[in-house]
Amino acid sequence: MKKDREKDSKQPTFVARGVARIALSVRAKLLTAFLGVTCLLVGLALFGLFSLHKANVRTEAMIQDQERIAFFNDTYISLSNIIAYTLAIYPSLESEVAPKDQGFFRVPTGLVYNRTVDLERDLAVGARRFGQTGMPDEKTIAELRADIQSIKPITLEIRRLGAEMKYREAAEYGIAQAFEPLQAMQREAYTVVQHIEHEMRSRARTTTQAYLTSRQNIVAAALIAIGVALLLGYSISSSLLWPIQRIRVALGRLSKGGFDERVDVPNRDELGELAYHVNQTSQKLGELYEQVEAQKTQLADWNAVLETRVAEQVEEIERTNRLKRYLPAQVATMIVGASDGEDVLRTRRAEITVLFADLRGFTAFATAATPDQVIDVLNTFHGTCGPLVEACGGTLERFLGDGLMVLFGAPVPVENAAQRAVDLAQDMQGRVREAMASYKAGADERGLGLGIGIATGAATMGQIGFENRLDYSAIGPAPNLAARLCEIAKDGQTLISHATAWQVKSEMMPAGPFNLKGVGSSIAAFELITCAEGV
Repeated sequence: MKKDREKDSKQPTFVARGVARIALSVRAKLLTAFLGVTCLLVGLALFGLFSLHKANVRTEAMIQDQERIAFFNDTYISLSNIIAYTLAIYPSLESEVAPKDQGFFRVPTGLVYNRTVDLERDLAVGARRFGQTGMPDEKTIAELRADIQSIKPITLEIRRLGAEMKYREAAEYGIAQAFEPLQAMQREAYTVVQHIEHEMRSRARTTTQAYLTSRQNIVAAALIAIGVALLLGYSISSSLLWPIQRIRVALGRLSKGGFDERVDVPNRDELGELAYHVNQTSQKLGELYEQVEAQKTQLADWNAVLETRVAEQVEEIERTNRLKRYLPAQVATMIVGASDGEDVLRTRRAEITVLFADLRGFTAFATAATPDQVIDVLNTFHGTCGPLVEACGGTLERFLGDGLMVLFGAPVPVENAAQRAVDLAQDMQGRVREAMASYKAGADERGLGLGIGIATGAATMGQIGFENRLDYSAIGPAPNLAARLCEIAKDGQTLISHATAWQVKSEMMPAGPFNLKGVGSSIAAFELITCAEGV
């Protein structure tokens, strides 16, 4: 009693009282807090995406700068080649004779013109990429194109003189007419490259600083979001927990005969209404106290008998319901043997191996077969696979019509989970093929086969369902990958994931890569070499 008074004497904070006085329902307050936290998270995500976008823009700009540098470097080299080829035409002083259409250094005089045409074409391509209106290199590229147009007739004349074997005249004409313009173009290209490299260095420094600033901003925004979320959570929880605590204390005193107990809370929501009903109940119980005392002894005897019967019935009902809710034998054993099945099958995350198996050709068979044949096939399939699953220590998570899902390592940990799954797949391929051999339907005698997918990895295990029916299931990357591998597995084929393959010693061969829905493209897998294939 003293402990209850000490707890009851604690007063809520100013924030809790303020939230409690808001005339909103508990659901509305919780929804407001949830939406507030969600908005903070969305805002934080948008801020992060904006920062990433800015970084991506800077990166794209640096990539474009590199492409611009490469373009002007190529232009510089092309100009150097034109100058070199022009100089190479010049014959030696001792000899005026050279092969037809070639200078002293055996450089075709037409090559000068060809390189000029190539450079003109490259500049045209560069104009489309970097010289559009508003681009930084618009003016430079336009000037280079104009210069190369003026040099093109000169190189054409050089080629003509070379064709007439007038190499000295061709060389002197080229040096006199084209040397200085070509050098000027070289200097222009070199200057642009230097300018772009300077811009890149400046942009790199800016990008580094922007990254540091963005990281600081994101960290600050995250801290602010966490602080606001904690404040919302604290204010909402305090405004709810404090009245609940007072009501709990009042009910505790009421249960001990304190019918004069009254609850005073400032809430204008369901908790305030609950406190009002508690006060009314206390008052009514006080009025009926004398009548209750007169029948106390008789009610005590009845309660003792009733509690015993109820406890026995509840225990029996709980055990029965546990067996109805959990179908796998391992799960049922754990529930019946445990004092609290909910704790035994608590939600947890662990590495398991998952096997999915599915009949191939069942849809076509079911279309052509009679209903009795369809049901008979399914019963034969599950009757064949069920004992194999139990024998290898797997947990038959569920039947999926013409397929099934088996867990290894959940809910009971097992050794060599991956190897057990592979061994089960070997047995199922052989046994199911024998069991399904006699089932055929349709004019084309459609038969049935089996495709299996196995994956090892992380999964979340827990209870899924509603109060009157719960299933123990596994959700996560491993079940998803096993299901996708099963979908693409052909008749008689067993596909296993890379993680499973590393843990088993069975014969296998590479398969894939596959593009699996919900998993990704270029997923490598292995095909298990079954006994049938080995024979």
